[in-house]
Amino acid sequence: MKRIIEKNPVLIFVIPLLIFFLIGCALLYFAAHTVEMIPFYGWILIGAFIILPMLVIYGFVFGFSPRNAVASNSNQLIFSPDGINFEMVLFDCSCFIKWNSIDSIIYSDSRNEEYAEYIIYVNELPVCTQKENPWWLNRLFPYQQKHHKISIKSDAVNFKDLPDLVGKYLQSKVSFEFKDSRKGTLIDSKTFTEGSTRTTTEHWKPARNYEPFEMIFDKYNRTGYMSPEEFGQKLNIQNIAA
Repeated sequence: MKRIIEKNPVLIFVIPLLIFFLIGCALLYFAAHTVEMIPFYGWILIGAFIILPMLVIYGFVFGFSPRNAVASNSNQLIFSPDGINFEMVLFDCSCFIKWNSIDSIIYSDSRNEEYAEYIIYVNELPVCTQKENPWWLNRLFPYQQKHHKISIKSDAVNFKDLPDLVGKYLQSKVSFEFKDSRKGTLIDSKTFTEGSTRTTTEHWKPARNYEPFEMIFDKYNRTGYMSPEEFGQKLNIQNIAA
């Protein structure tokens, strides 16, 4: 359950709203069987339990305006000599990760996931700042990074700039190349032309000897492939020993 929420943080808000909606449905069911006992304000309360959660869930999923719908997943990475500013649109906040707080950066490209991601381990929690005029629910429950493991999905703006800037600001040699594990051997390729539009479809055989995790940077020069869970355990053991 924890991993599902980490991958879909919007569930933190959607699940309680669904509970309120189900309570409203239950109240409506019992009210329909005892209509003469329900006062006018009781129907208003039941309607609020049903309608308001659905409106808020709709806002989370589709946005209350065209701008929100377009920008709902537009997280962004902004780099500076001091660190990385990770802007999260869903939570109306940005978290600043200092370069010198980074212990390790792992690139994860699991075929079972929709997006690749960076998994960053830090020895100091990033400072998260809420933006001006946040959505009311974000104002009530401001986002705070509580774990030393940070995940950044590949749909974030400037995602592919990180390896080069790690080499620049952490003065580390980075030999990393973005690869799509789903594209090993090209089986078939077809090109279609319709008017001025040209479309190419390709069918690939997945790459063999595929490693879903690759180390981009490690402060302690640890190497080799391991899952983030295994690496986290190793990191904790080393920190305790230190």
